[in-house]
Amino acid sequence: MPHLKRIAITGHTRGIGKELWNRLEDRGFELKGFSKSNGYNLMKVSTCKKVVKEAVEWNADAFINNAYVPGNQVRLLYLMYEQWQNKPRLIVNMSATSSDSITNFSQMGYSAEWTPYVSDKARLDWASLQLANMHKQGKCRVSLIKPGFVDTDSTAIFKDFAEDFMMTADSVAEQIEWLIDLKRHVQVRNLSFDVGNM
Repeated sequence: MPHLKRIAITGHTRGIGKELWNRLEDRGFELKGFSKSNGYNLMKVSTCKKVVKEAVEWNADAFINNAYVPGNQVRLLYLMYEQWQNKPRLIVNMSATSSDSITNFSQMGYSAEWTPYVSDKARLDWASLQLANMHKQGKCRVSLIKPGFVDTDSTAIFKDFAEDFMMTADSVAEQIEWLIDLKRHVQVRNLSFDVGNM
């Protein structure tokens, strides 16, 4: 069994979070999930604080900041890091390669309604990398994972033109599982991957 045994996951009932939950459950990890479906509305700041408090009190070894919550995914990162910065814990932040360039994102034909999503993910990238670059041996590790198109409910509108290079939610969950399995002295700041070019 890896040294990280207790894993807290936001958005654990759908998409990537659900696939990760299934993978880790099959391996005997202790899991705690935070999703709207089990009473955690992460759109509320008070709920974000509650999630962090419960994860800390539960003595989680890793926090998977998976659920996309406008504005609050960054908040969850900072709140959790404040609690764990001097402890040998792991925070994994789920971003997306679309955050690399809002300009390119628009030019690729996506609608303007996706701009807030891309902007939020870019903010998460910056915050995650800022904290990752402050890492000291034996302290909290912060990792950013940035997949390309993932076949989930939220990307169904892109399936007509993106199906050939969409990856499965399980393939992304596998990469997060790899991060969880790494030895404590290994710090992965940014894991960005895609299936192909458009």
